[in-house]
Amino acid sequence: MNVDLSNADTVTAKLIDNWCARRALEPLRVILPCYPRVSGLTDEWGALAAAFKTIRVRFATSLEGQELEHVIALQQLAESVVHREHAA
Repeated sequence: MNVDLSNADTVTAKLIDNWCARRALEPLRVILPCYPRVSGLTDEWGALAAAFKTIRVRFATSLEGQELEHVIALQQLAESVVHREHAA
C-alpha cells in the first residue's frame, strides 16, 4: 500500500489497532502521545515523524508483516511535510 496524505491517518490507525489487538505496548507508548493530530501544524507532524523513527529504530524486530514498511513510509511522509517537500 502506498502511503500519502490521503491515507496516512487510515494507515496509522490500522497500525495502532493491530498493536492494541496484540498488546504491543512499546510502539503504542511511543505513538499515542502524538496521535491523532489535531491541528495539522508542522509541530504535530514533527512529533509524529520522531515517533515513527523511534518505533523503527527500537522496535523493528517486534513489528509484524508489513508494519515496518508502513512505519518507514509514514516516517518519511511526516518528515516531508515538516520540511515542506510534499506537494499538497
